Amino acid sequence: MKYVNFCLIALTSIALSAGSVKNGVPSTGFYPGEAMPDIVLTDLGGEYRNLHDYSGRKVVVNFWATYDAQSRARNVQLYNYLRMNNLDVEFLSIAFDKNRNVVQRTMALDKLENIPQFCEVKGTDSEVYKDFKLDKGFRSYLIDENGVITAINLTPDDLKNIL
Repeated sequence: MKYVNFCLIALTSIALSAGSVKNGVPSTGFYPGEAMPDIVLTDLGGEYRNLHDYSGRKVVVNFWATYDAQSRARNVQLYNYLRMNNLDVEFLSIAFDKNRNVVQRTMALDKLENIPQFCEVKGTDSEVYKDFKLDKGFRSYLIDENGVITAINLTPDDLKNIL
């Protein structure tokens, strides 16, 4: 009987500890120093582009949604800072809304209709949303000419200091 109890306790301990093994995957997406993965972008007209089409240029990628006021404000701030300072940086705005018309109207209200605008119409169900762990919050990324992430969660002050 002691042997059976010992085996049950040992098996239970092994089973419980197996669930706590870390898988090594970052918990909040991608980090500075890592290569930005290539993602397929869909513009508001339904045309596809790859993020790697912008290789050789500095790029700010801003993930946001019309329903998230903070990410929407950052979208406007980052674009306006880059435009006002004539910096040689591409600005890519990627919205996670299921309705393209809502994104288009929001961009018009924010006076951003003439920028490269992309929309993940699967919203929070999109692979990009999951891969970048955006359920932890929308982020922006500065990518250098070699496709390496230089900074995340950018503000205009960050851009001023980095660029």
